[in-house]
Amino acid sequence: MHRTLRALATGGAAVALMLTAVGCGSGTVGDTTDDKTGGDKASSGGITVDTAQGKVSLDKPATKVVTLEWTYAEELVALGVTPTGNADNKGYGTWITAKGADLPARVTDVGDRNEPSLEKIKALKPDLIVVDNDRSKANLKQLQGIAPVLSFTYTTKPQLETMKKNFTELAKAVGKEDRAAEVNKQIDAKAADLKGRLEKAGKGGLKYALAQGFTANGAASNRMLTDDAIAPQVLNLAGLKNGWKGQSDAWGMTTVGVEGLTKVEKDATFLYVAADNDNPFTGDLADNAVWKGLAFVKNDKALPLDPGTWLFGGPLSAMHILDETGKALKV
Repeated sequence: MHRTLRALATGGAAVALMLTAVGCGSGTVGDTTDDKTGGDKASSGGITVDTAQGKVSLDKPATKVVTLEWTYAEELVALGVTPTGNADNKGYGTWITAKGADLPARVTDVGDRNEPSLEKIKALKPDLIVVDNDRSKANLKQLQGIAPVLSFTYTTKPQLETMKKNFTELAKAVGKEDRAAEVNKQIDAKAADLKGRLEKAGKGGLKYALAQGFTANGAASNRMLTDDAIAPQVLNLAGLKNGWKGQSDAWGMTTVGVEGLTKVEKDATFLYVAADNDNPFTGDLADNAVWKGLAFVKNDKALPLDPGTWLFGGPLSAMHILDETGKALKV
């Protein structure tokens, strides 16, 4: 998988168009300490975790966890727990670039997220496997034969609340509930800080549109994020206002060509993520008459975010979105 934004790497039924792949508080979020209880509530007796497949019971906190979806690998790292195995480490390293989210080199790669190696997973002797509910349906029973499985659905509305809930449930399973609560608070604190800086700069309540740009079938394509998507919900915490009202799919996206961008509200600042080697906004669209006629282009309000800003991730990615937006808006 390279850095072209040709697929929504979180997968799921709504993103079956897999074109070719797409700190505050005490301690530093994302530090990998491998301290399995480290200051968190000690779990005595059984643990019950709510998942998309119902309740899953564990006798004690898991210590050898295999993740088959990047979001949950990111969440383990945010909790200070190193996954024993993870699906597609290279892809994770390309897309999940938030501060503190790096996977240690010792994490075993167990193959593709859609078709992981059951043999590699079994050889690791995990006591827990974490999966995306949609992506894992084909091999769920085989995985359950190896270890208890936590299956989560990312797209349940509202997505930000769902992410925080799933993160907290995963934290239960590894004995890190206190850490999860701290990290969730950091998202809110970072959003409040950005809101204050925007207001101080006279940009409070600024209207924006958020896009993921890529090339498909030789043409520029744009995934516009509605308020049903997690990234705008994070930005809205900072008092920003989404200026895109298109019809959304299950992921909260509206995919449009350049003509569709004319529906961005005219006073909106256009924030976008695009790969260095596949940036339609500075490439194919640069000389396009429709693009050049858009209000945000004429007013120099088309602003890039870091190409590694992952718009469909966990808490570290959520904070990265806030950081990158602050940089783009120069506050």
